[in-house]
Amino acid sequence: MRFPRPFRRLRGAVRKPLLITAATILSGLLIAGGVLAHRYWPYSEASVRSALSAAAGAKVRFGSFHARYLPPGCVAENTVFERENSSEPLIRVERLTIESSFTGLLRRHVRLIRAQGLHAAFTREDLSPKGFTSGPTTIDRFLAENSAVRIVARVPEYSLEFRFQSFSLARANGGASFSAHFENPLPRGMVEISGRVGVWNSRDPADTTVSGRYRLEEADLGVFPGIGGLASSQGEFKGNFQHLAIEGSVKVPTFELSATEHRQPLESRFNAVVNAVTGDTFLEQVKARWGRDEIDAHGSIARTQSGRRAAILDFHCEHGRIEDTFYPFIHGPRSPLAGGVAFNMHVVLPSGPEPFLKKLTLQSNFHMQDATFTHAETQSRVAKVGEAPSQPEPTVALLSFDGTVEVGKGMAYFRNLSVEDGGASAWFHGSYGLINEQVDLHGTLKTEASLSKTTHGIKSVFAKALEPFFKKRPHENVVPVKIGGTYGHPNFGLDMKRSM
Repeated sequence: MRFPRPFRRLRGAVRKPLLITAATILSGLLIAGGVLAHRYWPYSEASVRSALSAAAGAKVRFGSFHARYLPPGCVAENTVFERENSSEPLIRVERLTIESSFTGLLRRHVRLIRAQGLHAAFTREDLSPKGFTSGPTTIDRFLAENSAVRIVARVPEYSLEFRFQSFSLARANGGASFSAHFENPLPRGMVEISGRVGVWNSRDPADTTVSGRYRLEEADLGVFPGIGGLASSQGEFKGNFQHLAIEGSVKVPTFELSATEHRQPLESRFNAVVNAVTGDTFLEQVKARWGRDEIDAHGSIARTQSGRRAAILDFHCEHGRIEDTFYPFIHGPRSPLAGGVAFNMHVVLPSGPEPFLKKLTLQSNFHMQDATFTHAETQSRVAKVGEAPSQPEPTVALLSFDGTVEVGKGMAYFRNLSVEDGGASAWFHGSYGLINEQVDLHGTLKTEASLSKTTHGIKSVFAKALEPFFKKRPHENVVPVKIGGTYGHPNFGLDMKRSM
């Protein structure tokens, strides 16, 4: 339909004032919105400082601050979180980036927080339920790059620093997924970890659920006094921070005791419970292979009543080799005995700078069978047969040992140590120095036949020393004996104090 020209002029005259009015109203709204946004913009320097301060319970200051509007957010450089009566900042961040969206402004929703060059120093009180508070703002994802977190202990040398190459925490289904790649301080090695955290329990953070898997690569055990080797481990975990169940495996291709510098492979599979708040670890079941020994173990690595941490472990072995069980503890190039062994053992190893063999305490009962001496001179004396001219080579005397031993302050104390080789038996008690290798054993030697006659097996070890005694008592078959000297140069003889 075509309007007459006068009418068209009238319509144009009406439209122009309406457009001007609409533009004026829109401009007013934009100006008002700008004023309100400037005053109530959640990413202004004052607003962000206030929010961060409330969340961390600390005073916050920025080296520089830049608000962003597309997308909404901000960039802060050299951000410092400080608490009163603290000698160092709680947190320092070289560059802190916060990003949201326009819809997120209405829902107090942050899409991303990225912290680059974050350095934090936390005490146990900082990590308590009152240390941090959660506000109404929802955060989708947190990223940290090239960061370090130091757990400050009351004793400075016990403080630990974790260096993160990357850390990611993303909100998902009422909880959050996480992943991290960092250097573990004790023992030092690289860790990759990923998993899921449940809904954060603000009243009791330690009760928050967590699950996932980890991998530790070539952790240097040399940071622990007395031992060495590179350990690798992997496994899965689930529970909460106070009761975290872990199932995994450990491999140490060359586990070493520093005192002897002897190395031996160690492998194990384990089930453990860890209190991540206190650091206490409880080993519920361990299946280990120590050289050729097959060992079952359980115990704990936790703080004791004395306030010091200690490893308290129980071992059981039904199928082992003497040379593998004792080799790491012997200063010589090889174990003094070879053969089969079975044992039960209770070990306590406290933390501290003392040498390994000085602070180790141990109680054990053991049975050795088909044993031979590895020291050539000792074995040849045990194995020789005096009256067997038709036999060109001496037979190998197989021994069996039973007894109990207690270890403390570098000394091994034997009680009820019995030795048998079929034709003779002996019972000993006494000590052996794990550090100086001094032997001091006293006991009784008994044979089925008179000691004045042919000797073989363990009888021959004492034969030369007991020869004067046999001349006076040719029909004796029970004699008090002793072993002295060192492991490398043992002395076998009559115990004169008891023979008189």
